[in-house]
Amino acid sequence: MNVFCRTVMLILLFTGIAQAQTITFVCENKQDVPTIMGNTTEVEDQKPGMGVEAVRMLEKELGMTIVLKRLPWKRCMKELADGKADGLFTASYKEKRKKYGKYPEKDGQVDVSRRYSSSSYAFYRLKSSPLDFTGKNYGVFTGKIGGPRGYSIIDDLKAKGLKMDESPSTEIDFKKLMGKRLQAVAAIESNGDYFLTKNSEFSENIEKMKPLIVEKPYYFMLSHQFYDKNPGMAEKIFDTIAEIRENAEYQNKLADYL
Repeated sequence: MNVFCRTVMLILLFTGIAQAQTITFVCENKQDVPTIMGNTTEVEDQKPGMGVEAVRMLEKELGMTIVLKRLPWKRCMKELADGKADGLFTASYKEKRKKYGKYPEKDGQVDVSRRYSSSSYAFYRLKSSPLDFTGKNYGVFTGKIGGPRGYSIIDDLKAKGLKMDESPSTEIDFKKLMGKRLQAVAAIESNGDYFLTKNSEFSENIEKMKPLIVEKPYYFMLSHQFYDKNPGMAEKIFDTIAEIRENAEYQNKLADYL
């Protein structure tokens, strides 16, 4: 690349940065350990979640201000689609979500190397339950299975013939399981394990099933409006999130949540 081309690219990049000194990111208003902590519309002061920690590092790295809003998940997606929010964290990849916002891409495909994190889903059952999951025998689930409303795992398990009961949180699902209103619960492993650790009644009666259902990469998304206006800045955000995921400061903070 010649000097002229490099100069033009730098001008475009930093012009985009100058035009976007303050941007807005949305995230869910329910707890998703370790990404976001607390079932609240506010960002927690102490240990707010690793997604928030990543955003703060992103601010510092790129010299910008990021305003955070916590909303119900479906509203987060709508704000992103409408361009009222510039970014969202975090979302697994679903083809139909591309109409709401932009994932990091390479050669027209989602770029897994620029993910924010990876999370596993697991089934949880009552310890008294005879359920035995091998990783393939989804037919053993004949009753209702609890799962987080609006999450990709719901569609995944419906496609396998399971009867999904969507709810606002894994904690609510565990209460339903305790009351035998669900046969099992499908949850992000870090969330399910968190509630087992924090609630002795849950841990005495509920256990995680093995093997895990699936592991999925999760991404920061940007609105189409923001990306189209600031493509250089948008790509820099995607690149920086991937760098933050691997740096020592981030990993040290993550250890405090796990």
